[in-house]
Amino acid sequence: MDNAAPAEAPPVVVVPQTQPERAPFRFHKWHVVTIVLLLIIAVQVMAYLPVMSRYASLELLHRSLLSEHAALEDDYSSLEASYNSFQSSYDRLRNEVNSRASASDVKSFIIPQDSAVRSVALQATGGWSNPSDMNEYWSDMKKMYDWVVNNVDYRYDGMYPTLPSTPSGTVEYGTEMWQFPSETLDLKKGDCEDMAILLASMILSYNDGKYSVECIWITGSSSGHVAVQFLVTGDELTILDPAGHYYTQDGYGNLDSKEVSTEINNWLDHWRPSLGSDARVYRVFSSDLDESFSSTSEYITWMINRA
Repeated sequence: MDNAAPAEAPPVVVVPQTQPERAPFRFHKWHVVTIVLLLIIAVQVMAYLPVMSRYASLELLHRSLLSEHAALEDDYSSLEASYNSFQSSYDRLRNEVNSRASASDVKSFIIPQDSAVRSVALQATGGWSNPSDMNEYWSDMKKMYDWVVNNVDYRYDGMYPTLPSTPSGTVEYGTEMWQFPSETLDLKKGDCEDMAILLASMILSYNDGKYSVECIWITGSSSGHVAVQFLVTGDELTILDPAGHYYTQDGYGNLDSKEVSTEINNWLDHWRPSLGSDARVYRVFSSDLDESFSSTSEYITWMINRA
């Protein structure tokens, strides 16, 4: 059995593959639609690419403009603040300048607490050593009147500007300008209201406001004038007019007081040749008072009712 010849392997039979028969390609109408749609999409994409590029460019420009707008807003806010500060400073300057010409706030000119005013009141009188001594008080008022007469020269006001409400407006000029007491003391010059304001401030400083002292303003068809007045017990009036070298006095030249109606008409008669026959009391003012009158009789009634 071991010597027997090996059996032959059976032959390998290769089975040929059967190739399926392919169906012929048919160009369906939907293929055409698809191709057309793809072409349309491709054309739109190609057309949209520049738009996208333009959009990106515009987006960058928009961001740049937003940044520039924010910077301009900051600049505007800064300029607006600067303008408001300038306008506020101009308004303060305008009010300071124009208040001297318009006399809109006459009370602000009488300043008894000013150190220069206190100094000159003390210099002229030595101070009120005995506040219960009214003879000393009357004597010292005359001394202060004399000090103003002898130390302040009369000076007419020159051309004085009135500033417009805005810097671009037109400056106007008048011939009236009010000085503060310290300015009159520095210059040693002033017109009637400057002298009256100084004297009223001196007297109020001297008496520490214990007795009322006011400026009285009279006016007529030709001009106006300002002096100092104070009411005395018993419906009497005393006037101190340094610019007019007039004061209420007795027969010996001593400072005195007289019945309100009598003295106001005496003083008006003194000024009628200069102010006009229609001269009358126009206004009375002090640091805490400002009254206007339509006639002298109205003023007289007001004064008597105060007594």
